[in-house]
Amino acid sequence: MSADEYAASILPQLTLEEKVKLLAGADMWRTNAIPRVGISQIKTSDGPVGVRGGQFTDGVTAASLPSGVSLASTWDPGMMDEISKILITECRSKSIDVLLGPTVCIPRTPLGGRNFEAYSEDPFLSGKLAARYIKKIQEAGIATCPKHYAANDQEHRRFFVDANISERALREIHTQPFEIAIRESNPWSLMTAYNKVNGEYCSANKHLLRDILREEWGWDGVAMSDWFGTNTVVPSVEVGLDLEMPGPVKRRGKHLIEAHKQGLISEARIDECATRMLKLLHRVGKSTIPDWKEPEEKAVDLPEHREIMRRCAAEGIVLLKNDQDILPLKLCQGMRIAVIGPNAGKAVQSGGGSSDLVPHYRTTPFNAIKQAVGESGIEAEVSHAPGMLSHRYLPLMDPSVMRNPVTGESGWALSFWANMDHEGDAIYEESRKSSILVCYDTLPDSLTTGERYSYRGRTILTPKTTGNHSFSLSSCGPGRLLLDGKVILDIPRRWWSPKSPLFMSYGSPEERVQIQLEAGKEYELVLDSVSREPEPYEFSFTDDLLREEIQDGGRIGFFEENTKDLMKEAVELAEKSDLVIMVVGKDREWESETSDMVSMNLPGESDTLISNVALVNKNTVVVNQTGSPIAMPWLEQVQGVIQAWYQGQEHANALTDVLLGQVNPCGKLPITFPRIYEQNPSSLDYPGYNDRVVYGEGIFAGYRWWDRLHIEPLFPFGFGRSYSTFEYSAVRVSSNQLRFSENGSGIIEVQVDVTNTSSVAGKEIVQFYISPKTAPRLSRPTRELKGWDKVLVQPGETVTASTTLDWVSVAYWDDKRHEWVVDGGATFEVIAAKHSRDLGVAVEFTVDSPAADIKAGRFTVVA
Repeated sequence: MSADEYAASILPQLTLEEKVKLLAGADMWRTNAIPRVGISQIKTSDGPVGVRGGQFTDGVTAASLPSGVSLASTWDPGMMDEISKILITECRSKSIDVLLGPTVCIPRTPLGGRNFEAYSEDPFLSGKLAARYIKKIQEAGIATCPKHYAANDQEHRRFFVDANISERALREIHTQPFEIAIRESNPWSLMTAYNKVNGEYCSANKHLLRDILREEWGWDGVAMSDWFGTNTVVPSVEVGLDLEMPGPVKRRGKHLIEAHKQGLISEARIDECATRMLKLLHRVGKSTIPDWKEPEEKAVDLPEHREIMRRCAAEGIVLLKNDQDILPLKLCQGMRIAVIGPNAGKAVQSGGGSSDLVPHYRTTPFNAIKQAVGESGIEAEVSHAPGMLSHRYLPLMDPSVMRNPVTGESGWALSFWANMDHEGDAIYEESRKSSILVCYDTLPDSLTTGERYSYRGRTILTPKTTGNHSFSLSSCGPGRLLLDGKVILDIPRRWWSPKSPLFMSYGSPEERVQIQLEAGKEYELVLDSVSREPEPYEFSFTDDLLREEIQDGGRIGFFEENTKDLMKEAVELAEKSDLVIMVVGKDREWESETSDMVSMNLPGESDTLISNVALVNKNTVVVNQTGSPIAMPWLEQVQGVIQAWYQGQEHANALTDVLLGQVNPCGKLPITFPRIYEQNPSSLDYPGYNDRVVYGEGIFAGYRWWDRLHIEPLFPFGFGRSYSTFEYSAVRVSSNQLRFSENGSGIIEVQVDVTNTSSVAGKEIVQFYISPKTAPRLSRPTRELKGWDKVLVQPGETVTASTTLDWVSVAYWDDKRHEWVVDGGATFEVIAAKHSRDLGVAVEFTVDSPAADIKAGRFTVVA
């Protein structure tokens, strides 16, 4: 039985109440079951860099994968297949039916806190990679959920901001990756964005959801809200938002039933959404197991998965500078290597927010480099100095200094009361591994009713050193931190602050205090807190509603006093070393969902540290771990620069492979690196005014902007060096005329010869850009990426790279005609290039010129 047949057979059996029940979540990650007709719960999970499972903090370990921007840096669809194998296994080990990814929004500003999740500033590259990811995972019977539709490209005021975008820019840039993914791989679900687009929330945006997604693209999958991102009752159902997440239900349920009774919405509209939910249930195999019991989540750490992640991470690394061929490292007997920087001794696997998970294991650059050098057989000294502190918030408590007073193991005891006064017996207790005590995804059903409750976290703290140590607290509701019964921090009211270190910004700004403590002495540390008071709001069936959430919890930071001059220590180590590997960047505190970054600069004194080290040691290589572009005021002072992104649990091993030449770097930038922030087009109107952002760059997003204004970026889109060198020649097309049939078919194949002119085998990513040679009817970018090919070339060998051009390669959106248009008779140049600013080698072709306008499938050829 097909999904359509199943839905058609079950829908008449459902009551109105049961249909409505399908349209909202049951809890944080699951939908509602209807056992009477055999329907089980669907379980969802984030997402972009791994499968976390059903618990946001302290859950079962999971594979931590390279971030989206790193995957895009591989420019390798085959690598997406390999990564998908891991995701499929991880989903099955945690009983996940819908994987909440990939993230395909276009990163518009280099300050975007969530840029690392997304693939690229180019919609063609993003869409093609997303399509491959979706196809492979859904072949295994697991749904994907590309997000966030559409224009969710800044975290600042994301719940309220209105993105004002021209129709042409909306079609050519911001919805195009979704359109490519839908046309090529048909994702079974899709997630809407929090923000507004042109005045309407995305969760109830008729133009986005009904006009484009449903009617024009003909998509029949489930459109779900982002978590707590449903802003209406009736309008969202009217336009085709099928699922409100998470549960327990906020907007729908009894409210939707009452709206139907009042004649505000027809049962036919409810049936449309319920039908799509039934199709999804069938597709993921949850339509015929009424008594399905969810098994415990498992951690599956496989050697073959480690190998894939290591290889994928290495191929995503981008070599930006390599003066004097300082890389790969030439090890020699007695060599002294200094591994310096705040990220050198840390396992920085990912940015923060929805991407958070507990990895199967962690690796650090210093340990990986030291181990690899030791295994090389060459006696060399590898030393480490952090050089500075770079934490944005006080770090979470080290597992080695805390003890759960109930279990005796590292961690906290967390207890809950069904009152606001911690009175009587606790109704629920659990153990937590970390000092971020987020409550909302582990609460028992009795505490998810909206009634307020209290909770208490307890641990025994044993400092390693004596000193004036720092504590911090951020709390969603009123909270107090007590040390041996004495209140040391008190947050008297609820907060919702973008400066909060708690997820989704549902907490207070971090409060800090310093206390003198003794090494080895035990102290009782207690967090007493009360759940947040819900925000009152006026309810309406038809108008936008204010947000009302139940998220609660607290975050406790602890940092022992540091009395060392870390900068001086690092510079002295650099001065007596033969080579310096500087590992800098950001982490989940600085680059995260819920808040954008304040600048393109590295945190704290990072830039000063790099300059000071480079002054005493010219043989300095900088390794940068970020998901977004950074400023590099020290670029001319150092010999080498590597963009290492966030690479997951294998990041340090992959980095070491590239540094020592075990892997020849082949990654290329999927985003442009500006010289200064003001070069970026979003700087004209970011973060907007009065919750309104005008996308003034229009269709000239990303590298198109730099081309348009003839600005030289720091590093252009598509740029990346190798330990090999390559030359392009003999570019050619299969035909010098592109003709289209009535159904829109018609292609040209482009080929170019690539010669490896070095003595090292390497992979080259050949990019094919289209550039108009005759004046277009409407203004167009100087060049646009419309294909690429990744080829392995042996020393002295010549291989052929190729791509295929079709109507998408030459079409543009005409917002007056409201359709995709191709200019008949237009001449184009296809350029095979190493990056977006490379002159490359080019060949021309012409679009066939009709006598009159011809409707050819999804576009029109204009005479």
